[in-house]
Amino acid sequence: RFTFEKQPLHISLDPGFDLFRRLDREEIPPALSQAFGADKALLVLPSKADKGLIKAYHQLAQSWSQTQSFAVEVKLDSEIVRLPDDRTVWLLGWGNRFAGTLDTGLQRYGAQANGQGARIGKTRFKTDQALVVTLRNERNPQQAIVWIASDNTEAVPGLARKLPHYRRYSYLAFDGDEPSNSFKGQWQVDRSPMQQLVGDIGGLVVPASLADEPVLAQLPAVFNEQRMLQDVSALADKSLQGRGLGSKELDRAADYIAKAFAEAGLLPGNGKSYRQSWRQKVEGLGDDVPMSNVIGVIPGRNPAFAGQSVVISAHYDHLGLGWPDAKAGNQGKIHYGADDNASGVAVMLELARLAHKWQPQRSLVFVAFTGEEAGKLGSQYYVANYKEYPTAKAMGVLNLDTVGRLGKNPVTIFATGSASEWIHILRGAQFVTGIEIKAVAEDIGGSDQTSFQAVGVPAVQFFGGQHLDFHTPGDTIDKIDSAGLAKVAAIVQEAGQYLVQRPQPLSASGKPVGDHRAAPPAGRKVSVGTVPDFAYPGPGVRITDVVAASPAALAGLQGGDIITAIDGAQIENLRGYSSVLKGLQPGARIQLQVKRGEQELNITVQVVER
Repeated sequence: RFTFEKQPLHISLDPGFDLFRRLDREEIPPALSQAFGADKALLVLPSKADKGLIKAYHQLAQSWSQTQSFAVEVKLDSEIVRLPDDRTVWLLGWGNRFAGTLDTGLQRYGAQANGQGARIGKTRFKTDQALVVTLRNERNPQQAIVWIASDNTEAVPGLARKLPHYRRYSYLAFDGDEPSNSFKGQWQVDRSPMQQLVGDIGGLVVPASLADEPVLAQLPAVFNEQRMLQDVSALADKSLQGRGLGSKELDRAADYIAKAFAEAGLLPGNGKSYRQSWRQKVEGLGDDVPMSNVIGVIPGRNPAFAGQSVVISAHYDHLGLGWPDAKAGNQGKIHYGADDNASGVAVMLELARLAHKWQPQRSLVFVAFTGEEAGKLGSQYYVANYKEYPTAKAMGVLNLDTVGRLGKNPVTIFATGSASEWIHILRGAQFVTGIEIKAVAEDIGGSDQTSFQAVGVPAVQFFGGQHLDFHTPGDTIDKIDSAGLAKVAAIVQEAGQYLVQRPQPLSASGKPVGDHRAAPPAGRKVSVGTVPDFAYPGPGVRITDVVAASPAALAGLQGGDIITAIDGAQIENLRGYSSVLKGLQPGARIQLQVKRGEQELNITVQVVER
């Protein structure tokens, strides 16, 4: 407390900025930056390695002596009795005689290594990989010891080029001759003077546990996660029997959405009704199937934009008891459709409740489409027949489909190539929200946005990620990530708020970004058991997972594999892969050409009934 005799006119607190301090070294994990920032370094080569490897390491030393700031000295491990502690030491090769001196440092971080391989956490490494580990010199923590464990002569030049660009990391792993990074991270800070360690459990010192203190001030959550979960739960409830097309349960789902629009203050989008209803022939269901889109509107404020709209949409139908896409063994079972697409509807409804605050200059049209699973029937009818806000005057479309299992994934957005501005709008949303996005120019998702693209309207799809429960009875409410729903909503809100205020239209690319043909009710007949990465643009199809006991699993396919050809025919992307599978019958044998890291594999798979 300070006492002044008179009213002060000016107060300066620490004008020399002395409050900014140099961090204690134990607050920073050992990393390559410490080694590359040294004044001098000793490179210790494995004397028992073959001449080619020793020559490659000599060339690495020569390269760094020319490109890095530290002075370089090179010796064989047989020429040294003890490692120095006055400089950075680089130990090279899996069989380096001094690799054992790292044992204590590695154990500190729960890692192990020897001449046959290494382990960091639960991840194991073999000697055909290149492993880079940075530790502090136990005798002088100001200096670093780095172990480059690689016996692949061809990989050494690449390591020489690449390692200076990985300075922030404590450990790295690389695969292949032109080494590609496959693993990286930083050691955990465990001896910081800013931390207090207490207790002793089995000889291990454990950190103190401090009670959480409430923050002094906290902004209210923008999106209500619990309310979105309630919407998903209501739509994916057992009583709605999977919301099959033409069913009374789907009609009840439409009532639920219309009621939510009314409670949110949206105006009916079709005269005095929230429903846009019609009847049509649907192959496999009949000649006179009742159909309803559900539409709610927030009118725009600017008369100059009369008739113009920004569409936020999600389909609310699913597969019912399996039609039209039941997989083998699932016929007659309830397909709950929690992620596909009760999740998208829930986010749409949450945005509808909040969108009045945007004060939109052009109208906001919220649409729950029917018939998406039967070939995007509802969105096609809307595009061709909706008069109140005709599609020709639509500014853009933000379509939500399967957004309920985001987890740690970025928010994937398909078809950003449908307008040149999308990528900038969405990157701006990423910057403002801090939520990572993955923009995909092509339309690999193939949801209702393609009906708008077909008539020249810029349209994108928001997607949370692929999983094994897609179009199965396992797509249930308990697997929905509510925090992920809020993240998706935040990105859509930023994009929507921009579009309703933007003075000029978007610049539609005029190029097809996806397959706009209606998907036939009967899809392909066979299954391989692969879960593809929908965001992978190609060439080929990257696998994220394989179904247990499926043909893919039995043949040895793995997550991360890239299928590049089937029976010698090149596969450019997921659409091409699906097209080939549609022409197969159960029991057919196919030869897959697969890329796994640097390996090219040929794997035979016998497909089964889907």
